[in-house]
Amino acid sequence: MPSIEHHSTFEKLNALLEENLDNLALSPDALSKIIGLSRAQLHRVVKEKTQLSVTLYVRQKKLEKAKDLLAETDLRISEIAYLVGIESPQNFSKYFTAAFQISPTEYRKQAEIDKIAVENTAEVSIAVLPFVNMSGDAGQEYFSDGVTEEIINVLSHVPNLNVAGRTSSFTFKGRNQDLRLVGEQLNVAHILEGSVRRAGDRLRITAQLVKVEDGYHLWSETYDRELKDIFDIQDEIALAILRQIKVQLLGEDQQATLKRYTNNPAAYQLYLHGKFYHNKFAGAEEYNKAISYYREAIALEPAYAIAYAGIASCYLNMWFYRHLPSEQSLPLMRQATEQALSLDPEIAESHLALARMQMLYEWDLDQAARSFKKALEFNWNTAELRGQYALLLSIRGNHAQAEKQAEVALSLEPFSLINNFYAGYIYWTAGKADAAIAQGRRLVALEPTFWGGHSLVGMNLIAQKNFDVARQHLEKACELNRNGMTLSACGALYGRAGEADKARDILDQMVALNQSQPVARYDMGIVHACLGDLDTAFTYFEEAIEQHEPPMLFFRYIVRDWLPSFIQDARYGVLITRIFG
Repeated sequence: MPSIEHHSTFEKLNALLEENLDNLALSPDALSKIIGLSRAQLHRVVKEKTQLSVTLYVRQKKLEKAKDLLAETDLRISEIAYLVGIESPQNFSKYFTAAFQISPTEYRKQAEIDKIAVENTAEVSIAVLPFVNMSGDAGQEYFSDGVTEEIINVLSHVPNLNVAGRTSSFTFKGRNQDLRLVGEQLNVAHILEGSVRRAGDRLRITAQLVKVEDGYHLWSETYDRELKDIFDIQDEIALAILRQIKVQLLGEDQQATLKRYTNNPAAYQLYLHGKFYHNKFAGAEEYNKAISYYREAIALEPAYAIAYAGIASCYLNMWFYRHLPSEQSLPLMRQATEQALSLDPEIAESHLALARMQMLYEWDLDQAARSFKKALEFNWNTAELRGQYALLLSIRGNHAQAEKQAEVALSLEPFSLINNFYAGYIYWTAGKADAAIAQGRRLVALEPTFWGGHSLVGMNLIAQKNFDVARQHLEKACELNRNGMTLSACGALYGRAGEADKARDILDQMVALNQSQPVARYDMGIVHACLGDLDTAFTYFEEAIEQHEPPMLFFRYIVRDWLPSFIQDARYGVLITRIFG
């Protein structure tokens, strides 16, 4: 039977299983009869696509359905086993634990922990557009950007108020578009815009609140003050906005929302400089500039907890994106996180930094879940926090909840490159290659020069054996951002496509690159594996686990898509056990 017919048959099988999710007791013989093939023919189709027998593939679908029932219903485990066509609860527990490295009971408990209310749909919503720098000095751009960001931060702590995230709001910087169109794109009912003029220690800040529906100006104000009054101005603007949109803050709500991290204007300016470079989400040079400014701010204000949180985030990003080795970055990241939490345990950013370290480096997923929940208690309205939490849920196999969190992140930050990238990762881990490819293409359209969109499209096309189009995207990702992440994806493509010489050349390039910037052991291992050299690959993967490299947390999904035959290798089970216990 030609491969294209195999694809069609496999799609029919999946459609049949989807239609009968409440009646998965269908036997292989019954499935063969309905599809119109012999059992042997159906076995060959399923084996080609999944490396599993029909029986094991159907069991896998049953267990995926069971996961949804465990997370979303109160049915007893024995009832769930019966519903998915596994008559013995003991066998169901055994199969489930083998498939997901967690028992049904523990999975249900974890699903309850992981369920963060995503129904926080706000009755009112607002976007704060970048305040225009009217100072006549481009060097003051950091200050007008910083004022904007601080107002966004204050408003994001308000219960029942949806606030468009910084990245999405800053997409419209300098565009001078019709505010009604901007509001529609950001899906908000109100827009705040303004300007900042600074001359020495004197400030003039103007602000106006516009109703998107009709363009009506609800409120406007001009503040002529001294620089030392900047904190009062920001609070006054926030409170004026809330009065106009009928949100009232009382008692502890107002205290938490208007919380100040410093009263030192000089330290605050240095902190804004740090945020300016931090938010560029660029390379090591920008992160180091951010850290330098944060440290200068701390020198003036030793108890500046949120500046320590900024340092922690910079070091973690430099490690994760291969700018700095773990032995240099992670101790400094841990030190900054601990200092931030000791100074102020009620900063969402500090708990987020801690959660990321626990998830990506320590691989303590239970503690990471608790840290994410703590961060959400302090600020549920942060897109980055939602996106990172979605990654944790996907690592744990809770794909339905992961997608919900990713959707919330995108609703808060529809134009954020990193949140769109995370959303594609969530679809990929859930086995939704077509959705991941579509998300990658949206990301390419949003920002053609961002490597992440091309990477998403290419890595998922490898799984579909569409090597020609995958090559176009992965080589473009390498051109835009040449590091171990993008090079190893190209090497994997060449290996899977039978271009061994090109794959080996990628290995040589990564060895050379490792002299100037970190290349992960995983990066080397995955290329060797796709070349068919599993012995060498296994050694690299073991070393990657010893180093706690983040890609190994997604290893089972990578193997599922790129190396399905490796699942039958006993060493695969050894690696998964070492990762997840």
